[in-house]
Amino acid sequence: MESGPFADLLSPLTSARRAHTLEVGRKVWSVAHRVPEHLREDTVTAAFLHDVGYGYPVTGFHPIDGANLLASQGFSPVVCSLVAFHSAATVEADVRGLDPQLFKAFAVPRDADLDAANDFVWWADMTTGPTGGTLTIDQRLADIKDRYEEGSIVRTAIDRAEPLLRGAVQRVSGSM
Repeated sequence: MESGPFADLLSPLTSARRAHTLEVGRKVWSVAHRVPEHLREDTVTAAFLHDVGYGYPVTGFHPIDGANLLASQGFSPVVCSLVAFHSAATVEADVRGLDPQLFKAFAVPRDADLDAANDFVWWADMTTGPTGGTLTIDQRLADIKDRYEEGSIVRTAIDRAEPLLRGAVQRVSGSM
């Protein structure tokens, strides 16, 4: 996939971030048969591109920067939504004091199928380390907490989002 269809979009990412992002995509691709059929392609695409916003900073908040970039490139509203909202992004946005209206352009009607697709992206993100290695949810959360000091924005957001993140991982893991 390094030379795959998303290579150009992912090229501005650091090699570590690109390795993480590609592995998240591979994980979702490997279990895509468990995603509702009409959402499979969009879910896999979103997984491969979930962190693309790091390479195209505009607001400085990668889920929104990525969703804006993908929307400008003609990606589907579902892909843009999955990227914008991935891994409890709204929790971190709240901690950062960002206007919740940033997400409005990427809101699509929620249903059980979209919630399942969302869970798969979160699961893959929360079980893939910062350089692409596979981790448990416990290891992943510990790694994030080790890299960010207590009281920092990311650490505070992860602490607040932990039940949501664990819930997504548990729902996906329980369905396999």
